[in-house]
Amino acid sequence: MEQIQIIPKESLELRFKEIWPHIYRFFYYKMQNREEAEELTQETFRRVLPQVEAGKVELDKLAGYTAAAARNLLVDTWRSRGRQPLTTSLEGLQEKGWDYPQQATEVEETLMVQQALKELNKEHRMVLTYRIIEGWPVDEVARKMNRSPGAVRSLQFRAVKALKDTLEKGGYFHG
Repeated sequence: MEQIQIIPKESLELRFKEIWPHIYRFFYYKMQNREEAEELTQETFRRVLPQVEAGKVELDKLAGYTAAAARNLLVDTWRSRGRQPLTTSLEGLQEKGWDYPQQATEVEETLMVQQALKELNKEHRMVLTYRIIEGWPVDEVARKMNRSPGAVRSLQFRAVKALKDTLEKGGYFHG
């Protein structure tokens, strides 16, 4: 019978604090809503904690396990909303404090950046997603992309330049 690994509470708390911002940024990028991102991040950790406490997840694999749990929760959330679409009126949004001109511009800018990201090559898109959107450290991205940390930094530099060039061509900086 396999021995169950007991992770010290202090180590687990420290690791969760390291992973939390990455999971939050993942949800925020996907949902574009702070409250939903916070709720989904909390729910992800609420689901992961019992698995860790039961010894089913090793501490060094916790980040990957948590990211997979977050992706699964996102898919579940989108599926449930597909069956029950969320609808609201413009008046309802304004009552909740939605400033149409400002927030419409923010949505428009987000869509432009998302479109520009789609125009980049796969490696540029991956490094920008991992490093800037999800906020993963260089070492972690290097491991995920099977590259050296220096190669990741160089790739990120070139990817940011390519994104800037794509946005400039699309008129992003010339409003």
